[in-house]
Order: sequence, then C-alpha cells, then structure tokens
Amino acid sequence: MEFREDQPRWQQVAHVIRERIAAGTYRPGSRVPSENDLMQEFGIARMTAHKVMRALREEGTVYTVRGMGSFVSPPQDTEPTDG
Repeated sequence: MEFREDQPRWQQVAHVIRERIAAGTYRPGSRVPSENDLMQEFGIARMTAHKVMRALREEGTVYTVRGMGSFVSPPQDTEPTDG
C-alpha cells in the first residue's frame, strides 16, 4: 500500500479495515488482523498498528477479547424504536 502524505498512516489503515468490513471480507463476529498482522501487511510501526486498533475499538467497529484477538462488532441498530 502506498500511503498518502496528507493523512496519518493509522487513519489510512483504519479506513482499509473499515472498507474490508463493509465489503464483507471481515464479517460480524469474525476475527480481524492483529497488530502484528497489520505491521507486516502494511509495513507500519507497532504504535501505528496500536492506534489503528484503538480507533476501531473506540468507534465500535471492533471489540477485543483478551487472549483471543479482535473481532468485527455486530451491526448497530441505528433506527430509533417507538419503545
């Protein structure tokens, strides 16, 4: 992957992961690449890979199970209900 200079690398890698989720490459409940995997695939530093995963967790795109890895979160119900 060639990185653009107008955006931090971690944001560009996070965007690629989001695109893969949207395309169904990574489905809800499936495991996403680890920080080590991201480092190898994208040629990024550990801290950059850590930022990618932290951003995806904070936005609710993925969740992490200690000792097992990170997984695609289930789809969020964005429609309001009449309760």
